[in-house]
Amino acid sequence: MTPVYEAESGIDAQLVCDLLLSAGLDALVFGADLAGGIGELPAAGLVRVWVAPDQVERARALIDEWQAGGIPDEDELNRLADSGTGNGELWA
Repeated sequence: MTPVYEAESGIDAQLVCDLLLSAGLDALVFGADLAGGIGELPAAGLVRVWVAPDQVERARALIDEWQAGGIPDEDELNRLADSGTGNGELWA
């Protein structure tokens, strides 16, 4: 697994993870349970979303599009899940 997104919170991470899962990627949230340790642990960089190494390019492209405000509709997510190309051409 490879980290593709450093979240501000567990909720933020879960939103991104759900977006990636909806696009057919294998995504997991790591570190959400560490938020209670702030004060003893660093306050940033604890919560991350990880994907399989062969899905990194697709995941980062989808996250970039999401952050730019281009939230895909259900049809687009289904197309992404069906394509499985892994070539980063998400919005072609």
